[in-house]
Amino acid sequence: MHVAIFTDLHPDSLGGTQVSVATQRRALEQRGHQVTVFTAPLPHTVDPDPCVVELRPVPVVAPLMRKLGRHDDFMFVWPSKTNRAIIDEAFGVREPVDIVHTQGDLGVAIAGVEAARRHGLPVVQTKHTRFDVYFEQATATPLPLALLFGLIQKRHLPPEFDLVRVKESAASRLAWRLMVAHAQAVDHEITPTSHFAQSLARRGVNRPISVISNGVDDDDIDRARAVDVVTPPDSEPLRLIWCGRLSSEKRVLAAVQAAALIDHCTLDIYGDGHLEASIRKTIESTGLSERVCLHGRVDRGQCLIAMRSSDALLFTSCDFDTQGLVLLEAAAMSLPTIYCDPSLSETVPEGGGLLSADPSPASLAAAIRVLVNDRDKLRNMTDIVATQRDTVRQSLHTDKIMAIYHSLVDRVPA
Repeated sequence: MHVAIFTDLHPDSLGGTQVSVATQRRALEQRGHQVTVFTAPLPHTVDPDPCVVELRPVPVVAPLMRKLGRHDDFMFVWPSKTNRAIIDEAFGVREPVDIVHTQGDLGVAIAGVEAARRHGLPVVQTKHTRFDVYFEQATATPLPLALLFGLIQKRHLPPEFDLVRVKESAASRLAWRLMVAHAQAVDHEITPTSHFAQSLARRGVNRPISVISNGVDDDDIDRARAVDVVTPPDSEPLRLIWCGRLSSEKRVLAAVQAAALIDHCTLDIYGDGHLEASIRKTIESTGLSERVCLHGRVDRGQCLIAMRSSDALLFTSCDFDTQGLVLLEAAAMSLPTIYCDPSLSETVPEGGGLLSADPSPASLAAAIRVLVNDRDKLRNMTDIVATQRDTVRQSLHTDKIMAIYHSLVDRVPA
């Protein structure tokens, strides 16, 4: 089977969505399938991949969008005539495409829907992002961005859908219009969690929806588990790890503030982003340099090994992530999680995590203190996670995705 994946974020850039797309592609290729990825270009030069087709960004607007979105590796792509020609040429010179899988809701993903319909192909979508909260929490100008993406939706997605209205901001409503319109334009919808699927259904999506978790690359898991790590005695400080983009919506500052309230713990932070300089300044000004360490961006394997060398994951994102790939990676490494978003409880293994009373640094610190004072509880949580560590392997979830593909390829979409 030849699968055309359309993703708004280049697979070589930083983020859970990008890792998920790259992991899905690798799992499909390991099964003998061909995958072509259509995506936005990276601002920085990378080694060309013959199976990745980069579309053209919008001149002038794309650099401005990078600044407004605070993500240096995001390039704004419009489903333009130029990009349509690039897509159609790629479809023509490669092996015939059997199915289109869009991974996102923005310009590249919308171009994928249009390409599927032009070529008479079924199309599946996986939603990774809640754009209603993304626009509000992760951008400097929520309403202008929502208006811009709403314009794409009006021009390029079918208007025959009903959005269930609720009391919310204008930016949030425009984001939901975009998400519902895209879901209604495809043949099958995939979400990583049940709570996100239920939210889509409540807002008006009546297409078939399957809940299929993201996964962690099987080979990455096996390599990380093969590395020997040292377990220190209980007298040593609790070793916390935080992984992700250093941006406001991920609430990395709350992690630093929580760790500052507990003397007998350390915090290792992995990732980069626009808040790196300010976080570093906070660490130095508050005298936390000996307990809180910024490691920068590392590859996936190094991050997994760092998790194996830690006592617990500190996950501070709240009311933002649909799932959180880091939670799955922690589970794969038998690592308990301290978190603050109750919606994510379906991803954290039952009994293998501590949910704080609220998202505040004080409540996060209270949860940390529980494990500092009770190492037996920590060991019990670790044992519970270990019993479920193989459920996050990508191979298990790719089987479910393939079943959806096969259910669609023999029929022509309306």
